[in-house]
Amino acid sequence: MANRGDFAALDKMIATARSMATLARDAAPLAARHVAASLRATAAAGQAPDGTPWPMKKDGGKALQNAAGAIAVTALGTVILIVLRGHHVYHHFGAGVPRRPIIPQGSMPKRLGDAVRLGFVQPWRERVKQ
Repeated sequence: MANRGDFAALDKMIATARSMATLARDAAPLAARHVAASLRATAAAGQAPDGTPWPMKKDGGKALQNAAGAIAVTALGTVILIVLRGHHVYHHFGAGVPRRPIIPQGSMPKRLGDAVRLGFVQPWRERVKQ
């Protein structure tokens, strides 16, 4: 026959499992901060989100030195919204200028996926702590 401690442990496991229903919503703001930091770092380094270097300017200088400031990242529920503002959009899409990707388009680069996963670490640990 099970003892009181077994039932308490089972109740704790059930509560932990139920808390997972809100994990993505709770992790999204943290993940958004990590995504923003990752995108701003690659833009400041003159790289696409996957680390590919951008083409240099015609005079050989570094292009889009203020691109990091044109990136806005926010969490909306379980969605991480990435917005690129201003003239940097033309460079991102290569509209009349050399293409210099600033935000992800299509598949998610590994380093950005790592930033999202990093946002889940703290909320996960809080739920499964002993």
